[in-house]
Amino acid sequence: MKISFIAENDFANVLTEYSHCLNKHSNDIQSKSICYRPHSFDYTIHHDYDLENCNAEQRLEAKEWVKDSDVVIFGEEGHPLEQTYRTLREFSTLLNIDLINSGKKLVIWHPGSLYRQNHQFYNEHPLRDKIHKHLYAFDLYKVSNRKVNDIPFLVYSYIDFNKEELISNFKSKLASPQKTILHIPSNPKIKGTVAITNQLSTTPSNFEFRTINGIPHPKVIEYKTKSLFYIDQFNNIGTYGVAAIEALLNSNIVFCTLHNTHEAIIKLTGENVLPFVDLGTESNQINSIVSSYANLSDETLIEIYEGMIQWVEEYYSPKGIVNQIKNIVR
Repeated sequence: MKISFIAENDFANVLTEYSHCLNKHSNDIQSKSICYRPHSFDYTIHHDYDLENCNAEQRLEAKEWVKDSDVVIFGEEGHPLEQTYRTLREFSTLLNIDLINSGKKLVIWHPGSLYRQNHQFYNEHPLRDKIHKHLYAFDLYKVSNRKVNDIPFLVYSYIDFNKEELISNFKSKLASPQKTILHIPSNPKIKGTVAITNQLSTTPSNFEFRTINGIPHPKVIEYKTKSLFYIDQFNNIGTYGVAAIEALLNSNIVFCTLHNTHEAIIKLTGENVLPFVDLGTESNQINSIVSSYANLSDETLIEIYEGMIQWVEEYYSPKGIVNQIKNIVR
């Protein structure tokens, strides 16, 4: 099976990370990530094609790949509302392929604010019935039509992790006399950075709080390898992002707001369980929640982190990710 992942620039690099995992760990799926432009965050795993920068030969290669694909998974990102899905329309024009009427399985990925603010429009979209599956970030699933082809989708960052190594790294960080609580927001306003910073202006004596933004993605990962706690976000969106998974897989206990994830995670896994600490919905609780974990014994923190990684191993391992895509395109 061949899959094309297409998007303008692929928010949080999610589709590109999925594509990379499939190519590395699936024996019966090949895929490529085709975007219009490079991602500004300079992720380690790059798109296979950025049409904005492609020469004629590379565009032809991209066209042939999409033309030969059995499945096209497209991200509908930050565009004005259109009667035709804009990503499909623009890539149909760029590659001279009528994707809507191509007979391919089409799968749409709704990653964030465009759907969050306009879900009714998309739920009643005139071309909705031509789409095989509709994928949603966890907080968005609750405002979808929730029909059989509406599916919660794990936000994903490819890290081929070793469980025992992650736990060993976590123990090493615990042994440090000074531990770091880290927050690196991609968008400080959306991630609730002001509330987080105000609440963590004081921390337990053996912890320091650091917030950083505007740095390249490889540098973000470097900081996460050194911190023990990571604050993903505090907001009304009420879900976790790619940054949370990255931090967890770099041996951090991760905190975020989770109040809009429950229906999606039960749909996906059958249980209302996620490997993060819920910060709740009241900003004045942030310090007390984080401090309560900072004051736990090393043995208890290790036990908590081991449980979190057990969950991640089931759903975010390469095998789990490959199986998720197979279930979607089946």
